[in-house]
Amino acid sequence: MLYMNTIKKLFYALLALPILLTGCDKNFDEINNSPNSTTKVPTPYVMTYAQRQLGYTTFDVWNSGRQSLLCAQYWAQRNYTSEDRYIFRQGTTDAFSRNTYFNLQNFQDIINLNTNADTKAAMSVYGDNAVQIATSKLMIIWAVEMLAETFGDVPYTEALQIGTILQPKYDKQSTLFPKLLADAKTAVDALKTAQKGWTQGDVMFGGDIDKWIKFGNSLRLRLVVRQSNVKSDWKTVAKAIIAEGVMESNDDNAVIQFSGPGAPNEAPLYNGFIVGKRNDFTLTKQFVGLLNGVNDTDKGYTNPFAGLVDPRFRIYIGASNYNVGRTMGVPYGMSDADTKQFVASNTAKVISLYRLPSPLIIQADFWSVFIDYATVEFMKCEVNDWDKVSFEAAMRASFEQWGVKAADEYGTADVYNAAVNAYITGVLAKFDAATTAGKQEIVLTQKYMHLFTQGFEAWSEYRRTGFPKSIVKPGELTNGTIAFVASNPTGTDIVPRLLYDSNEYTLNKANVEAAATSIGGDKYNTKLWWAK
Repeated sequence: MLYMNTIKKLFYALLALPILLTGCDKNFDEINNSPNSTTKVPTPYVMTYAQRQLGYTTFDVWNSGRQSLLCAQYWAQRNYTSEDRYIFRQGTTDAFSRNTYFNLQNFQDIINLNTNADTKAAMSVYGDNAVQIATSKLMIIWAVEMLAETFGDVPYTEALQIGTILQPKYDKQSTLFPKLLADAKTAVDALKTAQKGWTQGDVMFGGDIDKWIKFGNSLRLRLVVRQSNVKSDWKTVAKAIIAEGVMESNDDNAVIQFSGPGAPNEAPLYNGFIVGKRNDFTLTKQFVGLLNGVNDTDKGYTNPFAGLVDPRFRIYIGASNYNVGRTMGVPYGMSDADTKQFVASNTAKVISLYRLPSPLIIQADFWSVFIDYATVEFMKCEVNDWDKVSFEAAMRASFEQWGVKAADEYGTADVYNAAVNAYITGVLAKFDAATTAGKQEIVLTQKYMHLFTQGFEAWSEYRRTGFPKSIVKPGELTNGTIAFVASNPTGTDIVPRLLYDSNEYTLNKANVEAAATSIGGDKYNTKLWWAK
């Protein structure tokens, strides 16, 4: 991947920022004064902090590791498999929801500082007021979409107004998604007439307005595609957005690129595995089989890429595993006892992401992705009725992105590139021979294979499309005669959502109860509005 922006040393910047803490305050006359609102800190510091925090906490071993990456079945826990079987720690889910909103308040503070008559002139030295407002709004929209796709109805129109609204209403999904789409367009339109981007502090795009416009349009495209099951005109709307200009290469990827060991510069999975010294996760048997072109005879799944070994597999697990034959995934959804027995019986074969030298995803300078070019090309392929040109562009963008350190796993880049070309040729041959339904499966399954580590996006795409079919559902066999038995009922498919923050039932009771009624119950088996 061609990264233009790298996280710099942030220690001094972070020292200047407010710590997002909550607690009781006996000075009740000050209850409406937000302890999180920034009134004097320059906006670049706030933007750096907020971007980094969103990229770090969303993709760490708790919010992704024990939630979305398990829901999407990219990996399983080697022990303590409760979350694999949908016994999610409510404290983790509560913190994910609450802390995401806490962080979004930082972006809202930037908007407020660039709107308030007393402060906007001083802030304009760091970039046009309109640019700071629009880019902060796009970051909020990205995160609120993720929250809505995790829980259902969530606060948006009344959120982040903690000086005036302490109990925000929850926006219905059917009105929220069009609202997010409209607000994203407003932000993009503002950027199109801007003169000066961020002069400092923007660690995602370095103040490049054109890249922000492409990000905004790509986010709009994703919002439209996500509504494909509920909006009949979605393709028409999507094509118009594509014509406006979306991401065109990996240079446009919206990422937070971490730079190396030591907080706050290290990547979140590195912190969880290496700093935290935990080896809790490994790839699932189902994902490994998909990557290796193997059919799953336990589940009865026929791999659309049968006989083709994906070159990304070596990169995903690292040479430290691949070169010694540690290429076995763990069957998803087994009990603690069965999982421990499986790992113990295959101790020299099971993938250990903890092994040194670390696989790419565990390295300290790994990245967190908000939206990338490959995903945009996959969406274009779908919008244009499974267009082959976009499909090939998506695959090549994925291999370029994941192959940033390919020589580490393949010895030389030439060997890697030869493997990539052979694999793409094989996939395209299967694509050419497939029916329309077969092309759909091939494209959406490749999209899933690309989205590894983007658990929330992959989980949402499965719920929207039903692909990949390699996903093991409750009641299906996951390993020989052992079935995946979900401990919380989710119907006949994987978990559709997580439960609302339990604190809301005390702090915002009427509104969360109204939301729970609106979506059909605050339960694990409640399907979201846009899902298939």
